[in-house]
Amino acid sequence: MNTSKNPHPEFSVDEISGIQVPDIGHKIWTKDHKAGKKDRRVIKSALKAQNGMVLVFDEKGEQIPKYQGQYEKVKPHILEQSPPSAVFSHAVDGETELETVPREEW
Repeated sequence: MNTSKNPHPEFSVDEISGIQVPDIGHKIWTKDHKAGKKDRRVIKSALKAQNGMVLVFDEKGEQIPKYQGQYEKVKPHILEQSPPSAVFSHAVDGETELETVPREEW
């Protein structure tokens, strides 16, 4: 996605009333991408623990709390927001090592 210019129109015209209204896509994009690249936190890895909790880390190895929580609740948001380079893994029963899995199987 182009991070320098908002791809959504600032306003759209309501089909029924013909009134110009703010476009929600524009607002969401602006909120999430307004900060410069150095300020943005990108998902680098996501770990599903044995108890179903998910931990998410950025490129600096720091946790990203807004993506963490119960697997079923956070999974769709993580898959939608993570770049193709993100690594997905889960803890194997009784093991201390992680098993890396393809995005589709995570």
